Amino acid sequence: MGNLLNYKDDGKKRNGRLFYEIWGDLESQNTMLKIVVVLMSLIAGISIFTSFYTYETNRVPIVIRVNKVGNAQVLRDLPFDNRVGTGEIVYFSKSFVREFTGFNSLMIKTELSMALNKMSLNYGKGTLSMIARSKFVQKMEKADITSEIKFKKIRLIKQTINHDELKLYVIRTVVSNSNPTIKNSTAYEDKLILKRIKRSIQYPFGLEVVYFGSLKLGGA
Repeated sequence: MGNLLNYKDDGKKRNGRLFYEIWGDLESQNTMLKIVVVLMSLIAGISIFTSFYTYETNRVPIVIRVNKVGNAQVLRDLPFDNRVGTGEIVYFSKSFVREFTGFNSLMIKTELSMALNKMSLNYGKGTLSMIARSKFVQKMEKADITSEIKFKKIRLIKQTINHDELKLYVIRTVVSNSNPTIKNSTAYEDKLILKRIKRSIQYPFGLEVVYFGSLKLGGA
């Protein structure tokens, strides 16, 4: 009888150990699977981010090439090392001057943003800080004016391996939106220094503005 009781007790102990061993193994396996799933998710996330970053960095941009007479041609497969042409330099410079000195009360924020995006990082930060301190945008919005820009002459006065220096002779005519008969025209000599950089999605022309200055020549 004693042996039978001992056998039952031993059986319970063995069954108890077996239950906890199986449960422990399952619990360990579940924990391991969770760790594996988390690691795989992290790896997948890193892979997706890396792929997206690589794609954005190396994607060939759509570039609009402009020749000397102003004809445009869309180039979808332009390689990143394609040399910047004179037509692109002139077109880029005229676009920047229009955006940065257009002085259009209705479009001032949009045009300034486009101009700032054409600047180098440091030059853009300094210019934006100056604009904010002077409250230029608020003043322009209240002025209720529109500007017309005519380019009289553009000179490429200096070229190096990495930089292009231009002088643009323009006439800016400021017109009142409330009374179009009120207008004022002034001649300016604008100086622009461009740096040649690698073409990218942000800089499809392969150019960035590193300096801009404007000299008032007088009434036009």
